Amino acid sequence: MRTLNVELGERAYPIHIGRGLLSSDLLASVIRGRQVLVVTNDRIAPLYLEKVLAQLSDFEVATVILPDGENHKQIDTLDLIFSEAL
Repeated sequence: MRTLNVELGERAYPIHIGRGLLSSDLLASVIRGRQVLVVTNDRIAPLYLEKVLAQLSDFEVATVILPDGENHKQIDTLDLIFSEAL
């Protein structure tokens, strides 16, 4: 695994790159709360959502699966995400 640090002062964050990241405890180790919202799309969800949810089994998880494509990046989609988050 390689880690790249994005230096943005108080908003700095790491980006982890490598094989098997969804099989490690990395995801759960960076979550600070008990509730998680996973936002994905209908092309990525069948490939990775089950693995992500398995890593988050100790959390209260909600998911939003959106249609794929740039044309779905609109205010109605954002409203759907915010509604699920609330």
